[in-house]
Amino acid sequence: MARDFSDPNKLGFMRFLQVVFSVNILLTLALSVFLIKEHYTLGFADVLDYLNLIFEAMSFWLIWQRKAAARSLIMAFSLFNIVIGTGYSLGQGGFSPFDQMLSSAFDVVLFLYFLTSRRAKAVLTEPFTAEVKRDELEREMSYYQPRTWAFWRNLIMYFCVFSVVGHWMEAAYCTLIRFGILPGIYDPASQIWSDWLYPFPVYGVGAVACVLLLYPVKNFLERHIGSRVVPLLISFVANALVCTLIELAMGLALNMDYALWDYRDMFCNFMGQVCLQNAIAFGIAATLMTWVIYPAVESGLRKLPSDVVNTAFVGVAVGFLILIFLYYVNVVVPGLDISSDEAGAAVEVGWGEEDAA
Repeated sequence: MARDFSDPNKLGFMRFLQVVFSVNILLTLALSVFLIKEHYTLGFADVLDYLNLIFEAMSFWLIWQRKAAARSLIMAFSLFNIVIGTGYSLGQGGFSPFDQMLSSAFDVVLFLYFLTSRRAKAVLTEPFTAEVKRDELEREMSYYQPRTWAFWRNLIMYFCVFSVVGHWMEAAYCTLIRFGILPGIYDPASQIWSDWLYPFPVYGVGAVACVLLLYPVKNFLERHIGSRVVPLLISFVANALVCTLIELAMGLALNMDYALWDYRDMFCNFMGQVCLQNAIAFGIAATLMTWVIYPAVESGLRKLPSDVVNTAFVGVAVGFLILIFLYYVNVVVPGLDISSDEAGAAVEVGWGEEDAA
């Protein structure tokens, strides 16, 4: 009896590939953080590894979108790796058929699988056509429904979650500065290096702005501009500008003494509150949010029962309130003279003593 491979949820071996690709991307990027500027050189193999990282990211996306182009891309790049790797070994004078077979085994498996797999041919069927693009756009536009409870429920969850995730993102960004990969000032005493659940509401506000302001702009551009690249570029510029204006407004309101951040020594800064480098970083993060993360999360949430999402909302909201009270609300005890910093330290010491007990 012939097996039915038409179910788009049954990726089989391709699901395993997605896991392998995503883990390799995350590990490689994480390890790249420890490369100190001017203390390393990129060899041919390193450049090829980074090219493969880009290829894996593109392949992951195409498989996720069930695009037929995934088969052609993966087969072409697998063949490229086999030919280039063999040519490089021959050029270096250290060619060994057995070693080359081992190093090319994964690419050979990929090439043969996508060349012959009935499942891949049946599942990866979505073409790059104007009709498919219109269908995708209509589906993504349906996520923006501000007159519904589900829209605001999800928006509140995004604010809560990204207030904490934004803290981690800033820590990763500052780690790049720490190791000289990006210019900037590294402050080891900064709040970001401790209390990893400490919420940074500015990032929650940024996520809300992406959904309320930037996501409709992205949809408008896609609807009125036929190209896929031009809307993306315009959206990136708009995203960077809006996020930079948010940072500037918060800086003028809360950071006129430069106690929170100081960009006066950064290239192309304005009043020391914003700078070009951060604007580009914000643009990249906001573009990922509006073009990839938000549509993907909304699509996933819509597949879950409403009761499940509502229950998750209650848990996220209460958990966020706990963090707010722990880190932002200081209760003054009569007769006890203690600064806010000392109060925070007391909370941390109390936790430590309880854990020790």
